[in-house]
Amino acid sequence: MSRGQPTRICVVIPVFNHRLTVLGVARGARRFLPVIVANDGSTDGSGEALAGEKELTLVTLPRNQGKAAALKAGFAKGCELGFTHAITMDADGQHPCEALPALAERSRRHPEAIIVGVRDLKAAGAPLARRLSNGLSTFWFRFETGVRLSDTQCGLRVYPLAAVRQLEVRAGRYAYELEVMVKAAWAGIPLLPHPVLADYAAPTSRLSHFHPWRDFLSVSRVHSRLSAQAFCVPAPLRRLAARGLVRGMAPSRRLRTILRHLFAEHTESRGRLAAAVGTGLFCGIAPIWGAQMLAAAVLAHKFRLNKAITLLASNVSFPLAAPFILAAGLVLGHFLRTGQVLSFESHLTARQMALYFWEWFAGSVVLAVLAGVFGAFVTWTIARLLRHPAGPGSGL
Repeated sequence: MSRGQPTRICVVIPVFNHRLTVLGVARGARRFLPVIVANDGSTDGSGEALAGEKELTLVTLPRNQGKAAALKAGFAKGCELGFTHAITMDADGQHPCEALPALAERSRRHPEAIIVGVRDLKAAGAPLARRLSNGLSTFWFRFETGVRLSDTQCGLRVYPLAAVRQLEVRAGRYAYELEVMVKAAWAGIPLLPHPVLADYAAPTSRLSHFHPWRDFLSVSRVHSRLSAQAFCVPAPLRRLAARGLVRGMAPSRRLRTILRHLFAEHTESRGRLAAAVGTGLFCGIAPIWGAQMLAAAVLAHKFRLNKAITLLASNVSFPLAAPFILAAGLVLGHFLRTGQVLSFESHLTARQMALYFWEWFAGSVVLAVLAGVFGAFVTWTIARLLRHPAGPGSGL
């Protein structure tokens, strides 16, 4: 929302076959804020019961499309009616409506942020499966964003509508809310936890349409995709992509933007640039064939080095060079052990072959260290001669 724009908050309640509870939830919420109910193709009479409520705004989807579609329809209606923020609230009566004023006030103090409801699931008596699912999701969310939240599956949240609707979100159904939070964190939207109560004692509070296998697999696929992006894609590029700015670029500009960010991350100093090259050369020559690029990527991630440069340098053992590198490791290892130049015998025994293997292994490790140090020194020297900047935010 633009600076100085008044904060107008509504409540969006997605509903699918919650006839027993949705009227009570909607009427309770209406005591505090305007309410939009998004009826996701309910077939149990929920829509007919809601249609008679004149003080509610009802949006009806012609068929069941999942929670993501219902939330999007509710958000779109909220924007159409001039609201800047929406508090989402499940229709099962799990959360007390009395929590709404505090959430709204927190949002007015931090209009740029997503206010995330955080439950004490154990104290609320949540099923063990729900607590385990939330814990697993919370772990991956922290890996993907670096943000600490103890509850990533609560349906009670406040969204700044304009910012959230601009996010590039692919997931549907229950995974939509998860991806919204991850993309919001990548886009620089603050996520502020807010303690809320939850009631799992009432039988109606467990009328969830979460399908254990189908939706768990869907959420797992989203976590896999987002974790891969968090590991491989530089943070500035994730920020642009989360806001949908990369997709809208012309192909040539998109390619230039991606390459620039891939090769500029963590190159703000000559030391980091040299370390990326040195680490890549070490992994590419070290005797860990089959896992060289994986090791390079993991080390680059661990020590905040440029992954693209590290992976590029790790390809030093390309097919044409690999035989020479293998031979160099063996010759060096033999020389280090015996002080003599290697001379193969015409007939090799099993003992001699085992000895050659360990000579190659040790020689390859030493060669990898030497190549890494030498490559880092050469890179640092070239960067210094080219006056590579050593300040924050600099790139290649």
